[in-house]
Amino acid sequence: MKKNMKLIFISLMILLVMLLACSSQPPENAGREEKPAVSSEYTLTVLNPQGNVKKDKDLAPRLDTLAGKKIALWLSATPDELYAGKGAELYDLLEVQLKEKYPDTQIIHYADLPMKWMPEKEVVDAIVKAEPDAVVAAFGG
Repeated sequence: MKKNMKLIFISLMILLVMLLACSSQPPENAGREEKPAVSSEYTLTVLNPQGNVKKDKDLAPRLDTLAGKKIALWLSATPDELYAGKGAELYDLLEVQLKEKYPDTQIIHYADLPMKWMPEKEVVDAIVKAEPDAVVAAFGG
């Protein structure tokens, strides 16, 4: 027991010496001029993700039904990486379920649209040309 108390006492003394040694050293930037954290060149706006967001434009009105509608399924993937993720499997199942529930719905298959990682002009133009009533976009191949 005395051995443990002696060890604890020595440990506390070493800790105390270390704390005193650290606190007596001058700061690294001693003698240098402090720069303000704010720059007049840039403005940083921090948004609260839970707060109100200003809408720049209105979204398209919600469809009352999918029956008889034309739906484009766009998949963010490249043809050589099509089955690298679960996007293609998801769309294949979605297409089957949509056809079962709404047999008169026309589906524009994801393979019939340009495959790119980002919805670039080519993709947007192809979707607009197809004139769908709705577009389902999935990211992640």
